[in-house]
Amino acid sequence: MQLEVEMKILLIQPKMNKRPMDTDLKIRMSPSLALLTLMNLTPDVHEVIMINENAEEIDYDCGADLVGITITLDVLPRAISIASEFKKRSVPVVAGGIHVTCSPEDCMQHFDVICIGPAERAWAKIIKDAEEGRLQEKYCDMKNLRGDEIVSPAYGSLDKHKYLYANVVLTGRGCPNCCSFCYNSSLVSQQSHE
Repeated sequence: MQLEVEMKILLIQPKMNKRPMDTDLKIRMSPSLALLTLMNLTPDVHEVIMINENAEEIDYDCGADLVGITITLDVLPRAISIASEFKKRSVPVVAGGIHVTCSPEDCMQHFDVICIGPAERAWAKIIKDAEEGRLQEKYCDMKNLRGDEIVSPAYGSLDKHKYLYANVVLTGRGCPNCCSFCYNSSLVSQQSHE
C-alpha cells in the first residue's frame, strides 16, 4: 500500500483589475466557488489554503508544494506573474478555469500544468501525480459531469469577513447560449455542453 505524501497546496484567485465603474466592493463581492470546490476535492491529508488576492497578499515563501490558479482572461497577466514567482522557488503551478479551457494555447507556455475542462475528475489525478512527482503538462476532461460527480464548495473553510457575500450558490455550469461575442461560447466551451 502506497502512503500519501502530505503537501501544502495554495489555491489562488489573482487580483482583478477594477474597471472605471467598479467599486472596491465589486472585487471583494464573493469568493471563488471554483477554488472552494477544489478545496473540497482535495484529500484531507493535505493542507489547502485559498488566497483571494483581491482581499489578501500572497506569501510566495510560505513553503507551498503545489499552487493552483483559476484564470479568466482579465487576470491572465497577473496569473502569469504569480506563476513566475513560484517557478523561481521551484513550486509547480497548475492553471485552470474558463480561459485555460477556452484558450489552452495561450496558457501552456506560462504554467507547469494546465487543466482543461471541469476539475471534478481531473483534480484527483493532478493531486495523485503531484504526490508521486510525475505531473503531466496537460490534464483534459471535457466530458459532461453527472449530478453525483458535482461537489459542493468547502464553505466551512471560508473566512466570511473578507467578502460581501459568502453564501453564493451556483446552479449551473457555463452558458447554453453561443453568442459570437462571448469567449464562453468558444468551440472548446461548446464541446463541454454537448
